[in-house]
Amino acid sequence: MVMHLLEGMHYAVASRPDHGILGHLHGWLYGRPFRGRRRRRLLVLFEPKRVSYASAFAFLSGAPTFEARHDVEIRLLPTEKALRGALPAGLGDATHVVAQSWLTDPLERHQRLADVLDAFGPDAVTAYLDTSANADIRLARVFAGVDFYFKKSLFTDRAAHLKPTYGHTNLTDYYGRLYGVPQEETDWCVPPGALPKLHLAPNFLTAPALRRAFLRNGPPPGQAAREITLHARLGGTEADNAYGAMRRAALRAVEDLGQGVVTGTGIPYRRFMQELSRAKICFSPFGYGELCWRDMEAIAAGAVLLKPDMSHLETTPDLYRNNETYLACRWDFADLPERVNELLADDARRDRIARTAWEAARQYLLEEGPVETYAPLFR
Repeated sequence: MVMHLLEGMHYAVASRPDHGILGHLHGWLYGRPFRGRRRRRLLVLFEPKRVSYASAFAFLSGAPTFEARHDVEIRLLPTEKALRGALPAGLGDATHVVAQSWLTDPLERHQRLADVLDAFGPDAVTAYLDTSANADIRLARVFAGVDFYFKKSLFTDRAAHLKPTYGHTNLTDYYGRLYGVPQEETDWCVPPGALPKLHLAPNFLTAPALRRAFLRNGPPPGQAAREITLHARLGGTEADNAYGAMRRAALRAVEDLGQGVVTGTGIPYRRFMQELSRAKICFSPFGYGELCWRDMEAIAAGAVLLKPDMSHLETTPDLYRNNETYLACRWDFADLPERVNELLADDARRDRIARTAWEAARQYLLEEGPVETYAPLFR
């Protein structure tokens, strides 16, 4: 319990560096000098946004194991502090540096961060941690000088990262064409030399709240006691783009299913999770990228994850094994009624899928999977 409270406090402090007592704690938790007791010194430059911090937090929660396995001392510092000028005393001699920026930052900010990484010199091991939802690696051109490029999802066919798309992503390409949304072709000019540098980062389950959900309690309730047929609270339907067209189509598909379907938005998070714990199935269409918080929330709550086919991607841990850890539907949702009905007709199948996914996620965290996922940094 104490560990979980401390983990929650870490994020509260990270996201409020100028807020009263939290501001004082921020200076103590983030930016302390290395003690020099380990052969390696890793500096993680992180963005204190919910999505990006989920990836950076794995270094903090797993610090003792990183230290034991890789003889490394870890310090975290907000990216913005590193961009303001000189690093705090005692951090400039890092032997390894992992850095985050935010997808929608101006190009100039990304470039400044690339310069910060270059300044550590040729002997330092550097990595960019891309935490954006989309599967493309559009920032690989900016961070061409790093040794590693980490991302939560990568195309199984790595060469797909080099291909232009209709719109900005593979999803805008598919849904823009499907729904006739006018877009421009986009080529992110990814250098082919970036492909050997690609490595997976952990999925969202390393976020403080999700990590607690998987580790704090035993297995979630089984399927027999669940009265909600399908949970599908879908936002984004108002967006005037390919994403909005896709989300509107997804909402129409679930509304056509009839009784037992929960839709709508704008409810408190606690109620959202309580509903998931009472749901047999959670429908999680794509967002701006394939991976969604809802995927991990559904698995943590014991609902069967129903999602458009994910076989084109690699993720870690691998929680997208069709009919093992989730059930795949078509990207155009045409087979959604069939997939829902076959799940509802087989209680044992739903129990098996939900339990297998939950156990795989929990085991990854229990065994300090993120430490192994980031191990290439130290090889």
